[in-house]
Amino acid sequence: MGTRRTHDTAHDLHYFCKSTPEGEVALYFLKPTGQATSMVMDTITREAFDSKFKDCSTHKCELKPVSDEDKKKEAAEAKVSIGQHHMDKKEYNAAAFEFGQAIKQDEKNLKAHLGKGKAHLSLGDVEEAKKSFENMSKIDDLYEKDNKHIFNEYGIELRRGEMYDMAIENYKKAISIDDKDEALYFNIARAYQESGRVEDAVKNLDKALSIEPDFKEAKALKGVLEKSAPK
Repeated sequence: MGTRRTHDTAHDLHYFCKSTPEGEVALYFLKPTGQATSMVMDTITREAFDSKFKDCSTHKCELKPVSDEDKKKEAAEAKVSIGQHHMDKKEYNAAAFEFGQAIKQDEKNLKAHLGKGKAHLSLGDVEEAKKSFENMSKIDDLYEKDNKHIFNEYGIELRRGEMYDMAIENYKKAISIDDKDEALYFNIARAYQESGRVEDAVKNLDKALSIEPDFKEAKALKGVLEKSAPK
C-alpha cells in the first residue's frame, strides 16, 4: 500500500502499510533509508487507519522516490531562478543563457521560455525573442487557468516587442478558456489599440466593462480612444 504518515508537520513518523487477511492494516517500521522492515509497529482497523494516516503520494515527502523527470524539472527551476537574478541585475546575456539551460532541462518550463524572450527583447534582439515566444505558445499548459499570470505577462511582452498579432492571438486563446476575466479583454484591447485597430479595441473595452463596470483603467482608455476617433 505504500508509506503513510501521521500528521502534516515537518517531524511526522512514516510507516510502511499493508492490508491483513482480516481486513485490518499492519504498520511496519522503516529503515533510515525509507525501506520497509519486517517489524510490525501496530495493527489497526481500516477505519482508524483512514482517519489517522495520510498517503505520502498526497504531499511532498522526503521518502518518496524522485523520478529523473522530477530531477530535471527541479534543475530547470534552479536555472530559472538564476536567470531571473541576472534579469534583476540587467545582465541580459547571462540571463538568456541561464533560461536556455533551463529549457534544455525542461522544454515545457513556461517561465524559462518567457524569461529568455524577455532577455532577448531587453538586448534588442527581437527575432530571437520572437522565436522564444513562438516556442512558448506551442506549450498547451500556457493556457491553463493556473498559469493565467504567465500568459498575461507573455501577452504584455509580445506587445512590448510590437508583436501585436501574436499578442492578440494569445489573448484570444486565453479568453476562449476564461471569458469572464475582464483583464484579458482590457489587455487585448491594448494590443488592438497599439496596432491601430481602434474599433476592435473599443469593442473589447466594452466587454471588459460589462464584466466589471467599475474598471477604471478600461473606462479611461475607452474615453481616450473615443476622443481621438474621427468624427
